[in-house]
Amino acid sequence: MKRIFSVLMLMLIGGAPAFAAPAQTRPSTPSQLSALTPLRLERASVLDAGTLALNAGLAVEFDREVAGFEYDNIRLAPLGVRFGVARDLEVGASLAFSVNDANEPFAPDESGLEGLTLFGKVALNDYAALQVGLTALGADDVAPYPNDGLDLFVNLPLQRRIGAGLLYGELGYTVQGGDFDTSNYINYGLGFGLPLTDGLAVNIELAGEEAHVGTGSNTLDLTLGVNLVLADQLRLAPYIALGLYDASPDVATGVAVEMRF
Repeated sequence: MKRIFSVLMLMLIGGAPAFAAPAQTRPSTPSQLSALTPLRLERASVLDAGTLALNAGLAVEFDREVAGFEYDNIRLAPLGVRFGVARDLEVGASLAFSVNDANEPFAPDESGLEGLTLFGKVALNDYAALQVGLTALGADDVAPYPNDGLDLFVNLPLQRRIGAGLLYGELGYTVQGGDFDTSNYINYGLGFGLPLTDGLAVNIELAGEEAHVGTGSNTLDLTLGVNLVLADQLRLAPYIALGLYDASPDVATGVAVEMRF
């Protein structure tokens, strides 16, 4: 699986001329909602100047694991806003909140804010963007993403047209602060979206995180879902995810919502 994943990521990063669409056939106009967009991964396009987007997400996660102890979790993330401030540049802010429910003694059983995230994203070309940001003001005892001090991150979203579909991915790195300053990690993801109609697309994504302390906190999720665009201003993206690593939820279901103005 990792070999196949690596080949597809190299295709995204290096390019595949036979599959790449010319610049004028990018997946969607950045300020126009499209069903051909990632479910849970970061998109490689940015908002047009003056465009405002509101984002919300809800996930119900079953049987996550930390240090061998299982817990369920309800996660509200992201609850945020994005704004196109100039051509090829957008900024944003979001909150994330988790409610832990222990399935056994010593498992996480707290609720709290994971943090406030501020970021900027610049489009490098039609196929890639660079996102940098920080997270702060979160609780240090809430799972799965505690915060203590200042976390810094960089992310590289990528995309390529393949026929009528969209191959996309991301590769990033997070440096955590405070008591978690030895828990830096890599995030990665790969997905494919296929339009069924102008306002409906089906997506599959494989995404994970590596290099937390030890191996017990590494995650890998397989996500299946759809993107549904309503009235050109509202996008709904319900999904179901299966955890392939212990720290991932065994099963999770959720929905992402986006509205543009």
